[in-house]
Amino acid sequence: MFDTLGAADRVDVLNSVSFALQVNGRKHIVHRLDGRTVAMDPKELLSLARELAMDIDMDGVDYIVAFPEGGVLPAFAFAQIVDRPLLLPTRLHLMLSPVISFEEPHTRLGTTHYLHGLRAAHRVVIIDDEVTTGQTIINAVRALRAAGVHVNDVGVLLAMDTPALWQAMADAGISLHVVIRVPPTHGERAGKPDAP
Repeated sequence: MFDTLGAADRVDVLNSVSFALQVNGRKHIVHRLDGRTVAMDPKELLSLARELAMDIDMDGVDYIVAFPEGGVLPAFAFAQIVDRPLLLPTRLHLMLSPVISFEEPHTRLGTTHYLHGLRAAHRVVIIDDEVTTGQTIINAVRALRAAGVHVNDVGVLLAMDTPALWQAMADAGISLHVVIRVPPTHGERAGKPDAP
């Protein structure tokens, strides 16, 4: 069966969550499951990906979609566990067809993501490392649905547990699966992230 993190390990992960200022002044969530800012324990990441795999119905799902950058490793682990192919969006605008694009409004690296290789009637699950407001997820799901791709489930390792996030997911018809919920008092005002 699947190994999962114990309660003490979950508390340790939660306690690792903090915020760092980006060059553009926005706050960025930092945690030990990311690997970009601190060393990550692959076993810990795999354990949480297994929990997501137990929570999401994979019947009929064709592909796993990851969000760069932080979602790539969790999605890779998840795809390996559920034995599905993985697709990664890119900021490169390539002359390939078909293409689905969506916006990540809070980044300065290039807000448009392009996703190749999906066609109408494909079914996908989106996996990411964390979610704060949910706007990028909503944008991606809307773009995928507009292209005829079926997507209802999104799995994340960490989520800012705010009423605004859950309401946004419900309004968009998205079933958000979260392993660890970060309380809004954890550096956030209830309902939305702190202003930069």
